[in-house]
Amino acid sequence: MTKLNNFPILPNDENVIGIIGGGQLGKMIALSASKAGYKTHLYCPKGDNPAEAVVDKITHGQWNDYNRLVEFSNEVICATSEFENIPSKSLELLSNKTKVVPSSLVFRCAQIRSKEKEMAIKSGFNTPKWFLIKNTDDLISSIKELTKAGILKTNSLGYDGKGQLNIDKNSNFFEAWENLGSVECVLEEKLEFKREISLMYFKSLDDTEGFFPLSENFHENGILKKTSAPAYLDSKIELDLKTKAKRLAQNLNFYGVLAIELFELLDGSIIFNEIAPRPHNSFHWTLNGCNSSQFDILVRTICGLPVKDVECSGKWEMTNLIGNDVNNINLYKDQNYILHIYGKKNVKAGRKMGHYNRNIS
Repeated sequence: MTKLNNFPILPNDENVIGIIGGGQLGKMIALSASKAGYKTHLYCPKGDNPAEAVVDKITHGQWNDYNRLVEFSNEVICATSEFENIPSKSLELLSNKTKVVPSSLVFRCAQIRSKEKEMAIKSGFNTPKWFLIKNTDDLISSIKELTKAGILKTNSLGYDGKGQLNIDKNSNFFEAWENLGSVECVLEEKLEFKREISLMYFKSLDDTEGFFPLSENFHENGILKKTSAPAYLDSKIELDLKTKAKRLAQNLNFYGVLAIELFELLDGSIIFNEIAPRPHNSFHWTLNGCNSSQFDILVRTICGLPVKDVECSGKWEMTNLIGNDVNNINLYKDQNYILHIYGKKNVKAGRKMGHYNRNIS
């Protein structure tokens, strides 16, 4: 039996789905897989891993422990990653033994901001004015090209507001460079925007595809606080975005679920921000707002089962529980929402500890 070609994958004792990463996304993937009848095998380093509570088997190992990765890949029929910063070399190694969705090519693109922007432009999206910064000389010369302030971001490994800072022509460039670790960065022009929206496209290994309704996002301190959906957008603009999303997926040979974050500017134009080739915080509302959640759809895509556009029932709002929000006793007195607690052992400021969904129709 060739594991790479036996699709569709149906639920049985032999067809175990591999999940790479033990966080809350891994947990919710495993719960959807279990609901659909699949067993799951988790690979992650030891630590505070909420996904461990709901999977059938666990392999602990570092991302560069290639022997452990090979052992893991031999025991799963296919695998998916809950986060995009796993080393692409590790994904390539897994791909030699089992089907990994999305592919290492997709994750390499998502890990490196400059490559991500180049691929977005190739696919027809507009991006902010941006420059690749390899040293302070690049920074000094590039910031002169901006008409407004900028955001300096590490070219890789940034998330939830980390690895970035605001900068303008009066900033101390050497200090800014050192604060971000003196590593390769991207300088983006800072835009005034009306709102941030998220688009989620998905494609199964049987080549069927679809979209979820759009989400509208609200941030606090660089971290997503609330999402409401479905978000309204002019139908012609939405169709254009979906066409570009499909083109981006084609350019990446993409399968799985793909979140695309976008800015709507004050003039109504849409600007690309970034992609996440995995389930995304801004679509957690689909756990209760749709008959198939983003996690249900991911399981179907990696198993080669048919998919189609997903509709929602009414208007929904998702609110993240960040840090000590999870310990607020008043939170538990209300039953007019659906609570999802991730089960992380350590409460930290800025850490996502759970979320709740409510119908606001």
